[in-house]
Amino acid sequence: MNGDRPIPLAQRYRLLSVVGRGGMGTVWRAYDEMLDRDVAVKQVRLPGRITETERKALCRRLLAEARATAALRHPGVAAVHDVLVEDGRPWIVMEFLPSCSLHRLVGEGGPLGVRRTAQIGAAVLSVLRAAHAAGILHRDVKPSNVLICDDGRVLLTDFGLALHTDRGRGAALQAETMAAGIEGSPAYLAPERVHGRASVEASDLWSLGVTLYTAVEGFSPFLRCHALASMVAVLLGDYAPPVRAGALAPVIEGLLRERPEDRLSAEATARMLAEVADGEPGGATAAVLVAPPERERPKPPRAARVRRALRLPAPLGRRLRPGAVLSVAVLAVVAAGVGTWTARWNSVGKSDAVALRPAAGVVTKMVKYTEAGAYSIRVPAGWQSERRDGVMEWDDRASGRGLRVSPAPGAALDGLRADERRTVSERLYPGYHRLRLEAVPELGENAAEWEFVWNGGPGGRHGGEHVLCSRAAGYAFCFSTPDSHWTPGQRLYDRILRTFRPDRN
Repeated sequence: MNGDRPIPLAQRYRLLSVVGRGGMGTVWRAYDEMLDRDVAVKQVRLPGRITETERKALCRRLLAEARATAALRHPGVAAVHDVLVEDGRPWIVMEFLPSCSLHRLVGEGGPLGVRRTAQIGAAVLSVLRAAHAAGILHRDVKPSNVLICDDGRVLLTDFGLALHTDRGRGAALQAETMAAGIEGSPAYLAPERVHGRASVEASDLWSLGVTLYTAVEGFSPFLRCHALASMVAVLLGDYAPPVRAGALAPVIEGLLRERPEDRLSAEATARMLAEVADGEPGGATAAVLVAPPERERPKPPRAARVRRALRLPAPLGRRLRPGAVLSVAVLAVVAAGVGTWTARWNSVGKSDAVALRPAAGVVTKMVKYTEAGAYSIRVPAGWQSERRDGVMEWDDRASGRGLRVSPAPGAALDGLRADERRTVSERLYPGYHRLRLEAVPELGENAAEWEFVWNGGPGGRHGGEHVLCSRAAGYAFCFSTPDSHWTPGQRLYDRILRTFRPDRN
């Protein structure tokens, strides 16, 4: 099936272009030739090998989605116009609204502001409350299912896993789902669902909490490299405390409580979101400058990437992260309790399988610089460079990003501590606030990192700067970027480090 088919779907819907893809299928922008209007058509993707029983189950699910969506008369839900079966597969025809998913919005533009996140969260919660009042559980709340329309509306879409709990059908459908395995996006599943227990209204609220965290922090708190690892993180409550959330932090933390009965109620959540949405604007920088004390801040999961980038051998006696041993035990519990650790993290959840790492500002063209007899590294094309006494500096005035590479013999941690003492004594960075300064054995022997923020210089250039200095392999790397764009900036920094090659001689 493609957009060039000569005969319109059901003799009336002409497929024009793809507007979205997910694990369950494809959403098309289409033209209704009978009523002369644009519509959205959801095409369900059937697996290559599927039994008749499974095909019928998928058709039942699509019909359930259409009924659940049609039952909700709410501005945050797209209207359903038609349901049909053609070419042996089901289709849903819905209201078409030009929009962008929250997943894409954060991925391309970085973390959202606190007020904007609260406004979006309040709109999603309004849909959930209406659904719950109608006896419908969504069960797949995540950024890719939240659409920000061009006209300002916020939609909650994809009721493909919804349950009608008040029609006597929910228990049967849920039993069918659980027998097949866990469904949904692992990084957004509530703990009780990971345990294989029934969904409740608080399960949707948990997923809303994870979605709020993702929007305001710029990354999904429980997303790991594998579905099972994500579920283990959920069970352990293993996530970095929010540092950009500001007034939203109590809402997020209240929704991410392990036991459903301990979570914030929908009413309390709505009240708190309204207070934040109607409050004074607050930037991300302000939230960072009042971040938790250093000892409470988690280490960023980038050590292995950097070690590989610098071509360093894995150190002996590598330090285990807190909870690593426990994770193995919980892993076994998950595998046994759910039935199998391959318990279908099926195609439903794969649209959010890639970590949210905003791509905004990440340039594609890199140029190679070689320091004779020392190292080579690739930096973004167009960055201005300057060399002074063996120290190389690059600067991009348009984005406010900069990089410095210099020789750094001796003990890495001691060197960074000395740099910090000089920074403080000479007041080099007004508004300086340390985020962390520590040895990082995961990077290699005698490696350390120092991360901080400051106000960005006279007039608060770019609204504050975020700096990360790394010492390893006898070199120091210092990267700076506007704090409001730290997430895409860190992605670029990691990309640059992957190109670093010390001279073997």
